Amino acid sequence: MSKSYFTTGVSALFEMPTSDAERILPPHLQPIEVRPQRSILSVTAFHFRESEVGPYAQLLLSVVVPPIVGSWERHPKAGFYPFLGATSSAVSRKHMAETLRIPTHPEDIDAQFIERPDRIEVRIRSEGAPVVDVSVTQHEWYPTTHLLQSHMIDGDLRLKADVQISGHYTMHEHERGRLQLHAHPITSALTLDEVSPYPFREHWLKEGVELFHPVEQL
Repeated sequence: MSKSYFTTGVSALFEMPTSDAERILPPHLQPIEVRPQRSILSVTAFHFRESEVGPYAQLLLSVVVPPIVGSWERHPKAGFYPFLGATSSAVSRKHMAETLRIPTHPEDIDAQFIERPDRIEVRIRSEGAPVVDVSVTQHEWYPTTHLLQSHMIDGDLRLKADVQISGHYTMHEHERGRLQLHAHPITSALTLDEVSPYPFREHWLKEGVELFHPVEQL
């Protein structure tokens, strides 16, 4: 089990073309549509202050998919297929690729987490070029734990892992955040001008822990 402690994190859901989602996903996974021909892109960024590979910043781009139902006591809220991750250090990229089995961008990112009175802005750059600018806004804060499910592949192997995230948390669907995706190798799988710039769900987390459970073969 991989345990990482974060100071802050954001996760926002945006409409994306189903044609992109189906092209990105492996054949055994199907996207969830919010309306005909519009699926869900998840943009997630964390600042990890402590982990088994030291502190680092992380960006994950994922397509939302149905979770595999387990026991009722441990039913994941959502499933994700992280099609690309980017981090601020080589050792964290190696951990993401070899232990978590998530594809990674080969270069470091620089991530700025800028807190305002009512929002947080995250600016991701790589080798001086802009990659992602995303903001989410504040609602009511409360402590919570979420169980999610990550789907990965390794060659012909179909893999999954449960991901448990605990911390102080605010979530809403008021569409006050904003996303700007820049043309970059990290975003090259997406048709940029067809991704909604406004999230239909916004999450902001503080002072918590992410538990990435052991990867299982399906």
